[in-house]
Amino acid sequence: MLVTIIFYILIIPLCTLMHEIGHGIAAVMSSRATAHVHLGRLSDPDKRSFNIGRLHFHLKWSYYGFCSSKGEMDKKQRIINIIGGPLVSLLMAIGFGLLLPLASNLDVQTLLSATASFCAVSFLVTAVPVKYPRWMGSYSGHPSDGLQVLHLLKEKS
Repeated sequence: MLVTIIFYILIIPLCTLMHEIGHGIAAVMSSRATAHVHLGRLSDPDKRSFNIGRLHFHLKWSYYGFCSSKGEMDKKQRIINIIGGPLVSLLMAIGFGLLLPLASNLDVQTLLSATASFCAVSFLVTAVPVKYPRWMGSYSGHPSDGLQVLHLLKEKS
């Protein structure tokens, strides 16, 4: 029971935040842009929780997030920015999966397994090029990261 509570209250929001931080880090490392990492609804875009260099954080406890960038980015930099989120989700899925055999406690194994699975699903759901359906709540109607990359690749330079 405690593992389930920890998973829903901490792990899902933290994995979502890490995915968005992946976008932000990719943006600031590949360009001169400022990245705004959001966890939760955008209420006041100028109100931020804190910043680390050009990474600005706008945090509210939530299961969804997004990252926006302000500043000039060419096509290659935008693709790198978009790929950053799914890449972090994939790396976390692999990392938590690799930690699984090291855990001797059943609750820790369960938490690691659930976290690895969530991150793997997050990677797949964001990397596959789709427009999110209505039942996906705040993501409804938005293109996945994979679809955004596909559109950029089809775009003439």
